[in-house]
Amino acid sequence: MRKAFLGCALLTILFVANGGIARIAAASPDEGKSLVLLPPPSHPARPGVCDRDCLKGFIDKYFDALISQCPCSIALAPGVKYTENGQVVKPGEGIWKTFTGRGKFRVYLTDPATGQAGYYGDFSEFKGTLFGVMALRLKVQDHRITEIEMVVAREQLRPGKGGLGANTAGVMTPRMIDELTPKGFLSPDPGLLRPMPAAGRTPRAQLTAAIDRYFDGYTQDKGSIVPFAEPCSRRENGFAATNNPDGFVVDKAQPGFRVFSQSCAQELDKGYFSALSKVGDRRPLVVDEERGMVLNLALFDNEGDVKSVSVPGTGNVAVPSEFLRPITYLAPQLFKIEKGKIRQIEGLAWPVPYGMRSGWDR
Repeated sequence: MRKAFLGCALLTILFVANGGIARIAAASPDEGKSLVLLPPPSHPARPGVCDRDCLKGFIDKYFDALISQCPCSIALAPGVKYTENGQVVKPGEGIWKTFTGRGKFRVYLTDPATGQAGYYGDFSEFKGTLFGVMALRLKVQDHRITEIEMVVAREQLRPGKGGLGANTAGVMTPRMIDELTPKGFLSPDPGLLRPMPAAGRTPRAQLTAAIDRYFDGYTQDKGSIVPFAEPCSRRENGFAATNNPDGFVVDKAQPGFRVFSQSCAQELDKGYFSALSKVGDRRPLVVDEERGMVLNLALFDNEGDVKSVSVPGTGNVAVPSEFLRPITYLAPQLFKIEKGKIRQIEGLAWPVPYGMRSGWDR
């Protein structure tokens, strides 16, 4: 009798349980509508000027957030605009997924008058297996970031012999004359980082005017109209792009013509690159009067239809096949200006689709 009672009780429990499960399964799911989501981290606006230390701090916090691969730890204003190589992306996407650290080549620019901070330096992705260099601009208002502009250039690892091997360039990426190389970014030149004495600082208007004259000289093939210091140097993608006796021979029929072998002014006078690329857009990103530096961005459009260039003192110089296609080059550059004259130019050239713009047309 007792066993029969226990058996009946167990059947009743199972029947009730199964019925309850059936009723739950039959009920329409709420698809998570009953979940309560926590609000995103709040970074309230704090009116007031963000001084040089404050702006530099935003740069460092930005990189801390990149390493964590989450923008949740930095103060972003609602509606913040972020571009990466001219494309609008969401904070947390793009390089946020791959960034793993900064290198030792670090140049900061700060401009409290406009609330902007700039940075130029090397970085690594995928746990150090891919090298790159970036130019960065942050706009800070009420102690929150309202604009982020980043230009990223990466080392072009190409297929080696015996198989594909490491290949980050892609079959459609044109080969550069001077492709980015890690050995060109061990540390910045001390002169680039040196603050200018208060009495010898160049006013903002004169800093930007010197750069305007540089591009006038570029488009007119006239180095004489540019306020170059003596000496003046330029680097591109980590290579010495002036006064370099080992500059590249682009035409075997003209072995005496080496690009990058002349002075800053003479390079413009030769007009080789200005014959290939027209300045499509340019603007200063960050002006740092205390350091006498300007972070500038220019876009050079190469239509790809020039097969040779008549170089003064040399003759016709053939154009490498890599230039015989429509391509635009994103070119962020650091200008070091002393007493109104351009002393150093440190920059990148990164190929992007022809006609592409910076994403910041105003």
